[in-house]
Amino acid sequence: MIVLVGFMGAGKSTVAELLAERLNLPFVDTDRLIEERAGRSIAQIFERDGEDAFRKTEFEIVNEVLSGDEAVVALGGGSVENEAARSLLADAVVVYLSAPLEESLRRIADPSSRPLLRGEHDLIGLFERRARLYEQVADLTAATQGRSPDSIADELLSGLGGPQRDRFVGTIVKVDLGPRSYDVLVGSRILHRVIAAVPDDAEHVFVVTHPELEPLAAPVVDDLKRERRDVHVLLVPEGERSKSWAEAGRLLSTLADVPAHRKDVVVAFGGGVIGDLAAFVASTYARGLRVIQVATSLLAQVDAAIGGKTAVNLAQGKNLVGTFHQPLAVFCDVKLLRSLSDRELRCGLAEVIKYGFIADPSLLETIRDRSDAIFARDERVLRPMVKRSASIKAHIVSTDETEQGHRAWLNYGHTIGHAVERSDRLEGIRHGEAVALGMMAAAHLAHDAGRIDDELLSLHRTTLEAVGLPVRADLDVDMLEEVWLRDKKYDGGMRFVLLNGLGKPEAGIGVDRSSIEKALKRMAE
Repeated sequence: MIVLVGFMGAGKSTVAELLAERLNLPFVDTDRLIEERAGRSIAQIFERDGEDAFRKTEFEIVNEVLSGDEAVVALGGGSVENEAARSLLADAVVVYLSAPLEESLRRIADPSSRPLLRGEHDLIGLFERRARLYEQVADLTAATQGRSPDSIADELLSGLGGPQRDRFVGTIVKVDLGPRSYDVLVGSRILHRVIAAVPDDAEHVFVVTHPELEPLAAPVVDDLKRERRDVHVLLVPEGERSKSWAEAGRLLSTLADVPAHRKDVVVAFGGGVIGDLAAFVASTYARGLRVIQVATSLLAQVDAAIGGKTAVNLAQGKNLVGTFHQPLAVFCDVKLLRSLSDRELRCGLAEVIKYGFIADPSLLETIRDRSDAIFARDERVLRPMVKRSASIKAHIVSTDETEQGHRAWLNYGHTIGHAVERSDRLEGIRHGEAVALGMMAAAHLAHDAGRIDDELLSLHRTTLEAVGLPVRADLDVDMLEEVWLRDKKYDGGMRFVLLNGLGKPEAGIGVDRSSIEKALKRMAE
């Protein structure tokens, strides 16, 4: 089932009918079906029976249609406001036709046929509320402003996997870097799209993954073999210790033994460790092989796989050897998150929470209000959460690729977090857990400096605790300073990212030792 959603005037009916023709599927318009059943227009139903009666009938029709045979469906603009109707969309491929409010209203030929355009309705509020819901349920988004219905239908046909409808792409987030731009695909069941990102001139494809992830990577490997590519699966032990100079050297030697050539491709199939290591190897062999990121952890999907940072660790510090090497594409299939333990998922949520504090507070609401659904791996919650996080990262990278300015905002919580990861006192702590402690420490620093109020300090604690991330630890400033001397961000002392309010980060802030000691003391309370 393919369902088009969007505000009135977005072009749902026109595009859905064209798409149905191309896919040789039935076309259904739920608004038209309501009118046919009632024998009168929607405006007349509103006038005679009221909006509540209309919404009841609307849900009955939507339930019937979405429970029926496969079709391309144009859904009424307000249907998504019904939570039960949104639940029915879980097994459908949902396409959001996005257009500005002014454009949507301009397209409506007969405003009198639209009851919500009459009277005292707050159109701007209605549009914004529904837009958030459309984004929440959407698997694929198409901007329609200034475009013909045929061009939109053609784009969707391509995104849905062509006439065979190979169970869909997902939302596309673009990292805009001119000729090196690339797409981040977020959705479910999208591994079949990886092969399309492999250039035709690649003779060898090297799939780097963990032994535990090899079965999940099998569909990608099988697709490549069916295309008669020379495929090499390179297995790396699980864990941060694999992100090492020694492991990178072993992989580089393997590539040389094949031998690999500059037009070949590395596919990093894994979380942050695999992504960083495989991309580092790709960036250094023959002065640069192409790389594709297939992110299997939440941390990688919302952060590590996007932006082109590669690295390996040294004994003296984390990520001390690395490059900037942008991928050809990034794939974030939220179905893969079912393979994660709750602890691994929780670590990824630390990065989502980071985005909430530096850019989009609505993510914090999702974390607090939908934590049960997140840990149940509910794709209806995971998809928009991953998409929004990836969009924030993509936008920042697009405007500051090599961290000369505000890309440093992405280090919120990481200054202390990276030092905590290297601490013998907290042996076994994971990256997301360390970042959570780092954000809490940064909140104390900002609060003590008068940059944030009590409420925002408390919001850090309650949000992190809502998903089981740590907010207290016994940390020692001497231990942290020893690690900071080898930190990439060291500049005559450590520089912090602190908030000046919710969604208002500032980077490059120097903090004196006594202030750090005071914040760490509060962390231990």
